Amino acid sequence: DLIFPHHENEIAQTESLTGKPFARYWVHNGMLQFSGDKMSKSLGNMITIEEFIDQHDPDTLRMMVLNSSYRSPLTFNEEVISQAERNLERLRLALRPGIPGSTAAPEGTLKALKEQMESTRQGFMAAMDDDFNTAGSLGHLFDLVRAINQARDANLEQTSLSDAQDLLRELAEDVFGLRLELAASGRTQADPFIDLLLELREELREQKLWALSDKIRDQLTSLGVLLEDSKDGTTWRWK
Repeated sequence: DLIFPHHENEIAQTESLTGKPFARYWVHNGMLQFSGDKMSKSLGNMITIEEFIDQHDPDTLRMMVLNSSYRSPLTFNEEVISQAERNLERLRLALRPGIPGSTAAPEGTLKALKEQMESTRQGFMAAMDDDFNTAGSLGHLFDLVRAINQARDANLEQTSLSDAQDLLRELAEDVFGLRLELAASGRTQADPFIDLLLELREELREQKLWALSDKIRDQLTSLGVLLEDSKDGTTWRWK
């Protein structure tokens, strides 16, 4: 229904009504499909934005849109929603801090991360200049995420890691409008106490008091704090 003269008629009607020229740049996005069918009131399969964000993180919807070309139909189903949620989580997890007091990273780790940062910045902007190829730009962000995770696993010190994480924030938050760090009331005040519990847990583990160590982990998990143990120590994050 968008073939000639659909758009031309809309331009003519609008200019006749307003007496002003139409927009110089007019972006027409593809339709939204629900399990293969066009989402419309007549089919009774409408889901409003308000209804969606009542059940999902608003950034999940933003991620779904970013992962698709504006020219193409956007499929709406549980699989697409789940994929968007996983992608969003990958971006957020990349902001995890390095392990405090980590040993020196292998030679070349910092150089590789800096090279990926430059590649990500250039690739991201090139994709955006290519007809708003947001899906391509996301691909470059995930290349950076992969490099950040590899550098963290290689024990790169946090100062160098922060430069790459700042670039991720700049592109994902400032350009795409995603919220990678969701602050919650009271959580920042709880951080020092969580760190203290982790120190206590580490002492219990050294004394092989596994039951008490596991109790701290389980109690923190029930409060929304996830612990991640590795050979270099334990880090934590909010669910």
